[in-house]
Amino acid sequence: MLRFSLIVLVLSSAFAQDLRPGYQPFRYDEDWSFLADASKRKDWLDSVKFLSLAHPGWYITLGGEIRERYELLDQPVFGIGPTDTTGYLLQRYLLSSDFHLGSRFRFFTELQSGLEEGRSGGPRPTDLDRLDVHQAFLDWRISGTGKQGVVLRLGRQEIGFGSGRLIAAAEGLNLRRSLDGARLEIKRGRVVWNATALRLVLVNPGIVDNIPDHAQTFWGTGFIMPRPFWKVANIGVYYLGFDHKKSIFSKGVGREIRETAGFHAWKRPASSWDYDDEGLVQWGSFRGAPIRAWALSEDVGYTFDRAPLRPRVGFRADASSGDQGQQHRSLGSFDPLFAAVPVYSGPSALLGATNLIDATLSVRLRLAESVGLTLESSTFWRESLFDSVYSPFNTPIRPALPNAGRYVATAPSLTVSWQATQHIFYAAIYSHFLTGDFFQVALPRRDVNYFTGWISYRF
Repeated sequence: MLRFSLIVLVLSSAFAQDLRPGYQPFRYDEDWSFLADASKRKDWLDSVKFLSLAHPGWYITLGGEIRERYELLDQPVFGIGPTDTTGYLLQRYLLSSDFHLGSRFRFFTELQSGLEEGRSGGPRPTDLDRLDVHQAFLDWRISGTGKQGVVLRLGRQEIGFGSGRLIAAAEGLNLRRSLDGARLEIKRGRVVWNATALRLVLVNPGIVDNIPDHAQTFWGTGFIMPRPFWKVANIGVYYLGFDHKKSIFSKGVGREIRETAGFHAWKRPASSWDYDDEGLVQWGSFRGAPIRAWALSEDVGYTFDRAPLRPRVGFRADASSGDQGQQHRSLGSFDPLFAAVPVYSGPSALLGATNLIDATLSVRLRLAESVGLTLESSTFWRESLFDSVYSPFNTPIRPALPNAGRYVATAPSLTVSWQATQHIFYAAIYSHFLTGDFFQVALPRRDVNYFTGWISYRF
């Protein structure tokens, strides 16, 4: 299967056309209706992007992705897992169909298959799902036309909020994340308002056996508004609720009912300066005791547009609260919910957001119009000495030892990416984690080498 897929990817590059707008992070956001005009079909796969049906205004769009990825993580969990010096292969296949049934109704489906080969210790829960219905939802446009109006979405769906620090489809994993439930979207002018009530889809490795996880329920509402006060700024305000019947923190295991309010402000890198800022507060209850948690994030950069290679110099800082220990009744551990992977701990994504402070310096160079190179270095500390260090899936990876020190690790990394054609994308990442004072007490202590390289083909 792997050999066949790579052959398809290589041969397809010979037929691909120049880059043009089209493919989106969420495939259901794509609009290929302009291809109703056959004279605009320039790509050899445009014929499957607009398949006309018998009724006027009815058509089907087909899409898909093949991603072949090699990954090496030589010391999983900083030495707890089995040592791996050879790495493993990850494969992901997506196939979508988008039925547009006039101006009021739409039915979107997507199949997903994720495979793993050669990993020491076997596949992780996010590596293997032989075949399943990843998305299947109905859109009903209650009112409005085009990009304005009220739309109700019912069914299995991917979802993402803002920068992905709380809710995202987890593109970095072998299996993308989906949820079951309902979403209401209202667009008025530049303002977009959403309300959701969803349950996480529980991944099983078999064939068409994924089910909603009744132990985890998510709901929320919020809006985004482009340039409300300043000509270049965008803002988002949101509220999210989360009920997890068996959450795991250093403080213990139990039911978590958590509410989150957030403010997000950002500026796209259309000019020299760009930034992305977010502030979050959390409250609720854990095993009957109160929750008091928070997180702050700042990502700012400056691009030298007229300099050779157009360098962007950036600084990112994140801080999220940790628990104050058993002597305090309330839980102070921040919960990142269903965050993107990676988003908090650099491209290797070895650390989760809970009880973490990080500072990252980066330089991004554009070697060619579609080739980028990024050098960065991140340093991590515990926010609280009385809480643990967590994995990206919000589980403690070491005991909460107050005498273990605050400094966790420093991780320099290198990322190279190449959008070779409209369809084909290549990337490679290398990162080295140099463990710090925390791991001198919270043993085992192992420095970590992480490398991944992948090729993806989308249509």
